[in-house]
Amino acid sequence: MIDEIRNRLSELRNHYIRATPSQRFKVAVDRLRYHDSGPNQIIQHVSAVEGFVRSVAMDFERKAGTPADQAYDILRNIGPVPIITDFISKRLQADPDIMFGKDDWELFKLAVQYRNFLIHESSFLRHGYSTQLIGACKKVLYKLADLSEIKY
Repeated sequence: MIDEIRNRLSELRNHYIRATPSQRFKVAVDRLRYHDSGPNQIIQHVSAVEGFVRSVAMDFERKAGTPADQAYDILRNIGPVPIITDFISKRLQADPDIMFGKDDWELFKLAVQYRNFLIHESSFLRHGYSTQLIGACKKVLYKLADLSEIKY
């Protein structure tokens, strides 16, 4: 299923670059009309995880002596996957495949790619994909909260 979701992203990009403005307008209006749609939910979930991931990495940086504003400047333009791989997993000395589970980590990385595509290209995708990508976002969020010893 992961390869299928990965391949679908490539197909969606190909459809997007061949679509007419009239076709894209219809998709854009549909995205606005159906604000609770899977694509909009993916954007919300990935963005929520990204904000939390950045906060966890900033906390690690602050605990290492970096002032908060400087930690934010370092991390503010870095996406959630590099923050996890380059800052959090190194600090925790754990591979993301092990921290989150290989499938959930792969699906989360795909969710980030889909989020970026959905934001910039305003597209739709199959409901089943949305469900799996959103599920992976939730698992990464809560696992990272557990690893950060946050009580919820």
